[in-house]
Amino acid sequence: MSDEPVLLTSNKETTRVLTLNRPNKLNAMSHALVQELIKGVDDAHSDETITSIIINAEGRAFSAGADIKEAATRHGDSAEEARLHFNNSRAIYELGSRTDKPIIAAVHGYVLGGGCNLAISADMVVAGENAVFGYPEVKRGLAATMVTPGLVHRIGPKAAFELLTLAEDISAKRALELGLINRIVPDDKILDEAISMAKTLAGFNQRAIRTTKRVFLKSTEMPFAQSLDAAGEAMLQMREIGK
Repeated sequence: MSDEPVLLTSNKETTRVLTLNRPNKLNAMSHALVQELIKGVDDAHSDETITSIIINAEGRAFSAGADIKEAATRHGDSAEEARLHFNNSRAIYELGSRTDKPIIAAVHGYVLGGGCNLAISADMVVAGENAVFGYPEVKRGLAATMVTPGLVHRIGPKAAFELLTLAEDISAKRALELGLINRIVPDDKILDEAISMAKTLAGFNQRAIRTTKRVFLKSTEMPFAQSLDAAGEAMLQMREIGK
């Protein structure tokens, strides 16, 4: 077993960079890696010197998805243990809503299954031009369960169903067309682009940025009328603070 940490943490000025570090496993999402990612985001949220978060990865893949070998060892888990792993999976797919600080995923290589959902749980995604996206679960004889809700919410039912059931890999260009990602850059410029975006965010009023994200999250979860109410409340709060 490697003594290397599964997640590397560094700062680029006011940006916290969280780097998946299981390159020999194509950064498969083990229980330990998920736990470290959750902790990494929570720590960045609590650190008032940090204005945004970047998630990237070492090696030739951002993430190939769930750690299938580890999952195979859990067939005899108790109901309580199974529930713990479910909550673990759920937390990673809701990573973007754990903080009102912007999260940018900087992805390259294979971005598959749960790894793809990790990427799209971020607020923005920068992808290398040779990145490959997809949901191979059914090709492996697995039901696409935990990955489905996030994908449907991001790109709508028709496109999501096609990706989940035909299990065809798609290019970065197609991912951009579907709204899975925001920008495509040369593979050697991915982190640079994400840092540039983070610096732009850092230059704005942070209360405004964080309030905007909170309203944005509510707008994706609520009916239109309720999200307008939430937006109005946020606007009034900002007005009071500005007096």
